[in-house]
Amino acid sequence: MLACRAAARRPQLLWPSMAARRAISLGPRRPPALRRTLGAALAPRRPPALLARRAATTKTTTGIVGLPVDPHARETLIALNEQLLDEIKQVPEGAEYRKSVEATCNYRLKCLRENEDEATLEELIGMGQLEELIESQTEELGVLRMYVAEEMWKVIAELDTPEVKLD
Repeated sequence: MLACRAAARRPQLLWPSMAARRAISLGPRRPPALRRTLGAALAPRRPPALLARRAATTKTTTGIVGLPVDPHARETLIALNEQLLDEIKQVPEGAEYRKSVEATCNYRLKCLRENEDEATLEELIGMGQLEELIESQTEELGVLRMYVAEEMWKVIAELDTPEVKLD
């Protein structure tokens, strides 16, 4: 009787377990072992399809020591690439570094905006896990800021020597 009151207070389940169905159909003649497990059997459950979908899309670890999982890796990468594109505008248009960074960021942004699946993105970009790419993009921002502060495009232009042809 006590279990029936507890069951009445719980929300109705869409997928009751077999033990719960047997316990409800047996009424007051429930076996003792079934009475002990009745509380667990009537606990709310998520549909198996939802559990499988969530398990497939949520990873718990990157497998790399010191590199935590970013639950919003795609959005973080979009923001980092947009920030890189904004800051690279400080470098003159003729600089090879600017051309390279713009091409890379534009390609990655295109991939990130067209695909939501992490595995697909990792395969398209080809730089490992998205968390590794976040770390790489963050370091690239630091390099870019140093490049701008030191005006490295001038130093590189001075180092360029004319091509020498040997006869």
